[in-house]
Amino acid sequence: MKGFIAAAVAMAPQHARLDLQRPVHFAVTYDEEVGCFGARALAATLREKGIKPAVAIIGEPTSMRIIEGHKGCYEYTSHFTGLEGHVSGPDRCVNAVEYAVRYVSKLLELKADLQGRALANSRFEPPWTTVDTGAFFGGMAHNVTLGKARVEWEMRPVQEADAEYVKDELHRFCAHFLIPAMQPVHPDAGIQTKVIGEVDGLEPMDNNEARDIEMEQTGANGADVVPFDTEADIFQGLGMGVVFCGPGSIDQAHKPDEYVSVVQIAQCLDMLGRLPAKLV
Repeated sequence: MKGFIAAAVAMAPQHARLDLQRPVHFAVTYDEEVGCFGARALAATLREKGIKPAVAIIGEPTSMRIIEGHKGCYEYTSHFTGLEGHVSGPDRCVNAVEYAVRYVSKLLELKADLQGRALANSRFEPPWTTVDTGAFFGGMAHNVTLGKARVEWEMRPVQEADAEYVKDELHRFCAHFLIPAMQPVHPDAGIQTKVIGEVDGLEPMDNNEARDIEMEQTGANGADVVPFDTEADIFQGLGMGVVFCGPGSIDQAHKPDEYVSVVQIAQCLDMLGRLPAKLV
């Protein structure tokens, strides 16, 4: 993302000198990884002020490929409240860690089930909705039954029906199996799931000016879809044509030694340099 920002800032003086008939705006948002809060705030401001840009080009790292669609990203934290105590008296305790483990086991079961729900014409890789357990917190010693645990998890839905299926199955599992086993020992035991963010997917559109502009600027003869998510759907919801295209690769993201190649920075600068020809 920072590579695209640097390239856009570098090209801003050149764009500012032109007599543009269509204005160019730069928007730098925040907290995309935890619910796209910056983009949501920006979208609310645009609605409030009655401003409706026609096109959004988002600089996600795509190896400079044009991307017109992506899966959604739904993120959650599930909190487990039990009753702590000494392990010598398990019948008088509610082990929150063990119930959290059973919850994760259900997530793994659903993860396998979702492969059978893949759409036949899906362009995504993998073509099904995915579920992933990102973090597990609980326990403190061999001989202590802990009353608190939490699981951080997410899913990347291809279709909304898959997301509803996962949430319904988890609710049923907790309501019919886990909580009835917890509360006879401790009435205040329970499971609460907090929504961190539910970002819908970007739907490929037949008419998309942003895609057409980018194809002309880069010489590409088509656009792709990807399994990772962006803020693009928020701007699409405002009625804008949206694509994302930027230097860097998701293959290097979220790991040590992230980098962006000089070649791709040069390609991005070239693309942005050609953009004003569509706007003067």
